[in-house]
Amino acid sequence: MKDDKGRGLFRITSVGYETEDAYVLGAVAVDGHGDRVSARKYYRIKIQDTAMPVEPAIGQIWKVSAKETTTTEVIRGGAELLDIFIKAKSVRLIIPETENLFTNFVSKEPHFVGIGETLARKLWIKYQAGVYEHLENKDVEKLTFVRGITEVAAETLISGWVRYENLKQIAWFDKRQIPSGVARNIIKYHKTNAIHAIEEDPYRLISFGLKFRQVDQLAQEHFGVALDDYVRLRGAVEQALQVRMHEGHTVSKNENLLPHVESLLGTRELAAQALMAGYENTAFIMSDNGYYHSIGQWVMEQTVARRFAKLATRAIWTHHYDYALDKALEVQTFPLTDRQNEAVRSALSYGLSIIAGGAGTGKTTVLNVVLRAYQALGTDIRAMALSGRATKRISEATGYPARTITGFLKELESNPLGERALIVIDEASMVDLATMFSLVSNTSSRVRFLLVGDPKQLAPISAGLVLHEAVNIVPTVTLDIVKRQKGSTGIPEFTERIIERDVPDISMFNDNIVFHQCTSEDINGLVSNLYAESPSETQIISAMYSGNGGIDAINSLCQQLYNPHGTRLEFVVNGTPNYLDIRENDPIIFVENNWERGVQNGTLGKLLNVGTPKVELDDGEVSLADVLIDTGEMIPLTVDLLDSLKLSYSISLHKAQGSQFKRIIVPLTDSKMLDNSWVYTALTRAEVKIELVGVKKDFEDAINRCSEADKRDTYLKELLHQELELLAE
Repeated sequence: MKDDKGRGLFRITSVGYETEDAYVLGAVAVDGHGDRVSARKYYRIKIQDTAMPVEPAIGQIWKVSAKETTTTEVIRGGAELLDIFIKAKSVRLIIPETENLFTNFVSKEPHFVGIGETLARKLWIKYQAGVYEHLENKDVEKLTFVRGITEVAAETLISGWVRYENLKQIAWFDKRQIPSGVARNIIKYHKTNAIHAIEEDPYRLISFGLKFRQVDQLAQEHFGVALDDYVRLRGAVEQALQVRMHEGHTVSKNENLLPHVESLLGTRELAAQALMAGYENTAFIMSDNGYYHSIGQWVMEQTVARRFAKLATRAIWTHHYDYALDKALEVQTFPLTDRQNEAVRSALSYGLSIIAGGAGTGKTTVLNVVLRAYQALGTDIRAMALSGRATKRISEATGYPARTITGFLKELESNPLGERALIVIDEASMVDLATMFSLVSNTSSRVRFLLVGDPKQLAPISAGLVLHEAVNIVPTVTLDIVKRQKGSTGIPEFTERIIERDVPDISMFNDNIVFHQCTSEDINGLVSNLYAESPSETQIISAMYSGNGGIDAINSLCQQLYNPHGTRLEFVVNGTPNYLDIRENDPIIFVENNWERGVQNGTLGKLLNVGTPKVELDDGEVSLADVLIDTGEMIPLTVDLLDSLKLSYSISLHKAQGSQFKRIIVPLTDSKMLDNSWVYTALTRAEVKIELVGVKKDFEDAINRCSEADKRDTYLKELLHQELELLAE
């Protein structure tokens, strides 16, 4: 039964669809006997993978606690019904303990195929809850003792029950208020030893996603862990290192960690004891200069540094390279500058090199020459970038096929690198430590790397710095002369001033770079009006999701102004009508990866063909509409893509990084997120026109605000120096 606070029992009636990290299930509310509570109410329940103890199946009973509930009135068959969408906070699978519940469960669960209501009811009448013991013991004789249960039916019941065999352990975790999804992951990792592993050290739960304070409460209430127990002290240090990692750091000093650990443990004395105990018991690594490293971050930075150092000292030049360079330059329509020539030779000479520089400095020209030369050498060239849109740009600019880094790694086994291979990473400033670690760990030491990017741009979203730290430590050529052409927009010169922390004066604004002064309260309206002047060429780039200048409000306003009458996206999933407030001809963005459908997180497009007859695809899915994505492909919009579909009149800078747009509009606020590199990166997304909207002082403050990359504590540069010194001995 469901109460007004969003808690209740639900029987799964349909497994609606699966997103990247959640299930959306159709359900009805039931009472303790499994009987439906209301015929007027239909439920859709979104459950995160991390909260799911087992795969959902029709007939299961779930106890659900709601985080958020949305109720919509719908008309179906002439009757007024309520469609209730629940975002679940927590869920628990209920093992049936009544005749009706058991009968429903067994007869509808697909893994018990062939066992109907009659046989299920007979089993329950004979054994009651004792039937579960027979299933766990795989006791065919006991099961077939019930009239009508054949050996085949008994084996079906036993094999179907296997997928629930971890429920005893999950019940143990559930009794201690440990989320089911966390329990499932612990059981997956520790298997039958899961309970013992947590009894031995409950703070292991931190590694599976729980916060220290949650674990600490469990440890005190259920396991009697002393306040100065080593496992508690180590858990606090682990949590503090995780907090630092989520802030982008890979290393910490005592003054960084001590306040975190003290706030968790309650006293300075225990915090100091924890840091000493962790060091003595190798819960972390401490380098000679007093830096604390989590073991994972230490391994990754060491691995990347060693590979980079070896590649960076491997200089090769033979007559073959002279031939290859001559071939590459044969089709060059204009001569390279001295610095561009230097960049080409560096990229061909070393196993690892960097081509750095801002917009308009000629990185693409150099890259084209380098790739033609490597092609002449018979090298297996693999071009890639972090985002899907950035891969499109590198393909268009060079003519070479490109993949996302994730796509490259996924396909590496089926499409291995050749004996002589070059990995080219464009927009390399976006690449975090873990991604680079994956690349060097999954490729041989002979594979060359060429990193292309601008270290003045935003730091990666995840922890660490790679390009920012490696520039000028490994062979690097920085292209710093902006090619001034007739009819220049002035954008490269304008953005160069910003990166130098020199606020552009009025003379640098022109028809291509416009500042619209307005109060923060008027930003959303003005931005939306500006967008409507030239929608097809414009992208709004915002720093926040809510408030003045925020993505959500601007998306809604732009839709109202530009596309108020577009056909709304409506659909039916497992008999339940639903809709998204996204309309035909709206610009959209996918915010999750779906490799099977050919979209990545950040793929932009336009929604088309809404309301046309639905088309069944080869895999049995139904196309609800079409999306023309930014690669020029038309892809079908299927149910499994719905949760990742958002409006994209305005997008975040991280989603825009690696992309170019003819015209950009940038709402300016006093948010601390707007720093020097944010403004610089945002404005370099523009090809022709920039429209800045807001208060001039907020613009000036952002230009003068220290960039996030400058505030990150990382250790790759230090390790690179050490490795290069060792190789030089």
